[in-house]
Amino acid sequence: MISELVIRNIALISELSISFESGFNVLSGETGAGKSIIVDSVNLILGSRADKELIRAGEQTASVEAQIELSEEQQNLPVLEKYGFQGKELIVSRELSINGKNVCRMNGHLVNLTVLREIMSHFVDIYGQNQNINLLDETYHLQLIDAYAGSELEEVKQRAAEAYRVYQQANHELQILQKNASEKTRLIDLLSYQIQEIERASLKAEEDIALSAERRVMQNAEHIAENLEAAKNALVGERGAVSTLYEAIRSLQQIASLDPSYERVEKILSDAYYAVEDASYEVAEMAGNVIYDGERLNEIETRLVEISVLKRKYGASVAEILEFCAHSKEQLEQLQDSEVQLDKLQRKADLAREKMEAIFEELTSIRKKFAVKLEERLKQELSELGMRDAKLHTEFTRENYSAEGWDAAALLISVNKGTPPRRLAKIASGGEISRVMLAIKNIVAENESIDTMIFDEIDTGISGTMAQIVARKIANIAKKRQVICVTHLPQIAAMGDANFFIEKKETNGMVTTDLYRIDQQALEGEIARLSGGLQSDTARRHAQELLANAALIKQQL
Repeated sequence: MISELVIRNIALISELSISFESGFNVLSGETGAGKSIIVDSVNLILGSRADKELIRAGEQTASVEAQIELSEEQQNLPVLEKYGFQGKELIVSRELSINGKNVCRMNGHLVNLTVLREIMSHFVDIYGQNQNINLLDETYHLQLIDAYAGSELEEVKQRAAEAYRVYQQANHELQILQKNASEKTRLIDLLSYQIQEIERASLKAEEDIALSAERRVMQNAEHIAENLEAAKNALVGERGAVSTLYEAIRSLQQIASLDPSYERVEKILSDAYYAVEDASYEVAEMAGNVIYDGERLNEIETRLVEISVLKRKYGASVAEILEFCAHSKEQLEQLQDSEVQLDKLQRKADLAREKMEAIFEELTSIRKKFAVKLEERLKQELSELGMRDAKLHTEFTRENYSAEGWDAAALLISVNKGTPPRRLAKIASGGEISRVMLAIKNIVAENESIDTMIFDEIDTGISGTMAQIVARKIANIAKKRQVICVTHLPQIAAMGDANFFIEKKETNGMVTTDLYRIDQQALEGEIARLSGGLQSDTARRHAQELLANAALIKQQL
């Protein structure tokens, strides 16, 4: 949920900080006070198009920042893991510059607009009279059906995704072999040349590492020989470590029986003597083996150059080159035996497609079953919203294969008797669109992961009893989700858990939009104003009645 929203230099807003509650947040105010600016600001952090005209007059930059508190379920969303975000909250910000530059950040990290949109689409949904976000997008209709079907569909969707993956793999292998003959011949020639070039080199695993080490020793042979000889002399020379240790041991052996400490030291020196003696033999052997061989060094250099050429072509290491060779042999074998392999892969792809289509059919069947149930739910919701003649039908069509199946779905609706159902986007009346949206949202809220829903004056075109019904519906959604609602209806304002008043002020010739939370007494006055604009005793009593009725309704939800 959005716990904090900070807006700077957006339109009429100089600086504004809003602390939202988890339930039903209501924003109201006089026409032109700037209620839509709040929604426009939230839209910016959702990744909507930014117009530099939004920047307050006289300012060079504008910004919006939101603190998003994440539920336990949201903290584990794959999209957050995908981009490396962890924790119980997201701090999302977007800065606009007069030069058109945009800077987006999430938890202090720069992100582009694509990432911002992808992530924020899981947390906030805005819609209103002229904002058909999600709901009028027919790809969302299929998602709506799937969400409504819930767990009964999930297992089949998983099988469908796996079957699609298997089919894609089989089909890809088939397409490789189905390339035209000239391409096949070219590939055979290329692979044959590459294999022969690698095999002629007779590479051995880690050969380059061993050769580099040998070259390093040979290039430093004189220096190594000098130091090994010096070490040998220090160990076995006339007064070397071996003879010196031996003399010390002989001396201590003469007195070892007189005191345990002499015996202990004698043992330590004896151990050291044998270790040093072994080391002296090894150093002597090393010294004898250091030989500079110019011919051998040339052989090593030539071999390393040969390996380097192969590395540039086939891999960063000898192991990768050998792996490339093995894979090329497999490809060559497949191409040379293409006819047999083609028949085999064709059968494999056909079988994978048949299995996939059978699961897709199962998927379609379940979707159609739940689409009918969803239509009934929507019809019931719309009837309660005054659209008693509404008829709904879900039109299914088949599209290209995908991990989601082959279905496309469009929700068709008729709101008047005698008219056939049409696509949701073609409903002309703003009030009807608002009610259809609200009905869908009321159902979707039961299963959807989006935690914040923003309604921007969706109450346009309704009043009276219908306004009360709409208010009840939104309050029902707010039981499980954070709702932020911009409204001009007293019935909706009365339902709020937290009410905010938006007004315009003029200071030193500059008009600014301000917002503040209102208490119960001020709320009565605001509801009275929304009811008719008069602050009379009658209007106050009416406001009190609306608030009392709202409290009763919320208890019953």
